[in-house]
Amino acid sequence: MKKLHLKKNNYLGKLIVFEGTDGAGKTTLISLLEKMLIDKYGEEKVLVLKQPTDLSRKTKLFQKMMYSENHDDINYRAVQLLTMSDRLQHGFEVIEPALKDGKIVICDRYIYTSLVNMEARNYLNEKWFYQVAKHILKPTITFLAYVDPYLAIKRIKDRPEEKNRYLNEKLLINVSKKFYKLAINEKFIILDSKNNPEHTFNQVKEGLRKKSVI
Repeated sequence: MKKLHLKKNNYLGKLIVFEGTDGAGKTTLISLLEKMLIDKYGEEKVLVLKQPTDLSRKTKLFQKMMYSENHDDINYRAVQLLTMSDRLQHGFEVIEPALKDGKIVICDRYIYTSLVNMEARNYLNEKWFYQVAKHILKPTITFLAYVDPYLAIKRIKDRPEEKNRYLNEKLLINVSKKFYKLAINEKFIILDSKNNPEHTFNQVKEGLRKKSVI
């Protein structure tokens, strides 16, 4: 896996990214962090975002890729181009202005999700991806919420709203492996999120203190 060369963040604000597969526990940790930061700095100083945004999520192509078992007529490179353009615009229009204003931005998923999904689908020579990535801001700190992929699958199936959706379990397992490898290479903070969320959140707070984010 090649190293991403992202754009340096020269703004006053901080960009905190949470990565991980579905079912890894990101949403709970983000909620806990949002509350803590709002209590400390005020609601106007904290912005919580999610990528990809609805700009790409609500397209027929993305929906089919996510929820359909049959991918025979999906060009995954087209999906990547779609979500990459979304990330670029989102960074330019929303993230960078917020950081310029000195806000703390928490982002649920980032460009790393695209990279591991691309590689898990065996797209291994996408030079364009690494070129475009140079225009995306490097996070101040990135957390990987990690659980055994079989536990993540169980959590997803236990959700009433998702118990009947198609889930490519083999892909999720492969993505989980790619995430872990990437986290080591890119020096993410790896969170053991199989246990009590409050316990895992202590790891988040410790990581933020070490990076002088809080």
